[in-house]
Amino acid sequence: MSAVLPTNSDSDDSPQTCPLVGSSGNAPAAHDGSAVTESRGSMATDGLMLDAKAVFLTHYIPLYQVRVLQEITKRIRDFQILLSTPIEPNRDFQLDWSGLNVEVQKTVTLRRRWRHAKAGFDDPLFVHVPYDTLKQLKRIRPDVVISHELGARSLAAARYCRRSGARLVLATFMSEHTEQGRGRVRSWARRRLIRSADAITYNGPSCREVLLSLGAREDQLFHLPYAADDRIAATETQRPAESDVRRKLLCIGQLSQRKGVLPLVRQASDFCAANNEAIEITFVGDGPCRSELETLASGSSTDDNAPVDSRLKIHLLGNRPAAELPELMRAHGAIIAPTLADEWLLVTNEGMHAGMPIIGSIYAQSVTTLVRNRRNGWQYDPLASEANSSTLNLSGALKSYLATDESTITAMRENAKHDIREYTPQRSAMGAIDAIRSALNRRDADSTGNASS
Repeated sequence: MSAVLPTNSDSDDSPQTCPLVGSSGNAPAAHDGSAVTESRGSMATDGLMLDAKAVFLTHYIPLYQVRVLQEITKRIRDFQILLSTPIEPNRDFQLDWSGLNVEVQKTVTLRRRWRHAKAGFDDPLFVHVPYDTLKQLKRIRPDVVISHELGARSLAAARYCRRSGARLVLATFMSEHTEQGRGRVRSWARRRLIRSADAITYNGPSCREVLLSLGAREDQLFHLPYAADDRIAATETQRPAESDVRRKLLCIGQLSQRKGVLPLVRQASDFCAANNEAIEITFVGDGPCRSELETLASGSSTDDNAPVDSRLKIHLLGNRPAAELPELMRAHGAIIAPTLADEWLLVTNEGMHAGMPIIGSIYAQSVTTLVRNRRNGWQYDPLASEANSSTLNLSGALKSYLATDESTITAMRENAKHDIREYTPQRSAMGAIDAIRSALNRRDADSTGNASS
């Protein structure tokens, strides 16, 4: 474990750059099982602003999160954001904090490796330990603290809330697959945090199951789904002929072991050779696997991979501005998402908004939540062999995709747009507002001696 230089809010005066792309009631249910109404209470529709001071503690602000935070800011009298770092070293996009009240904490960032035994990847990650959280919270004196994830920043937030009487909301983003092998000590710490929380947000149904297994109560939980950035949503334009794009697949994200890009190329090459099929895969993004992918794209072998079949064409575009995504999607037939572990995977949302069928790994929570075979895409298991799995492997998914007639694909494109329509920044913001309101209500009940047990 090696340390990155601490970030210091006093010296944060230069432009930064991080990843380019690379309820209740009778409301109808979304694919994730949550209600599609924006609020459990009246706040969503009465236009009132929460009269409270709230602080959100998080690592950094990805571009897709900006719109959600802007919507939350509109709905709270005083909403401040404390970041552990302006940007992580493996990210590459232009920061956007417009309309947000942001400060960067004093933080030590640790480099670690994420080794996932089942999925078989070894991926770098960064653990941020902000060491001035208590000082900052004492200065701001919030009514409620919203803390991202269940680590050091949340432990500090819980300590402050216990001493000050402020309410604690935990914002969690995880899945059962990504939580495998976390260990007893971490599980104990998370259970303790959950007991101390007044409210907890979850990103999807698998995250909800993890929280319940750790002792969360139903009345603590509020759905805060991922939402794509609506500022770069695809506009309605004439698509190319289906025959021109069907065999062109688009893969967006970091080029790392965890994202499964090298297994994708091996499996796609085997598919082309076994079925005499030609396909193209365009990768948008950068990362440690790029060099090996470039070698394979050139027709050469690597230490771990034989040359790919000549019928598979590989294109590597590197990082691209988010604004270019709609046109890239329009020029391809489907999104392919081969990840070996993602607690959500936002490209699923982005692709569906653009009317793209998703050929997605079951190790992304967005895929298992949103993608339905032959309705808006195909789920597949990148770790499966054809002989021993009830879930499609990549070969089975590609066979079905290429064999689907044009009218069905056209219907699937419309289904994708329909099925993702409720996943908006406004809806996500209301999940946070509902959680904050619930936490404040618990404070008011405590103050009158009527707190629930």
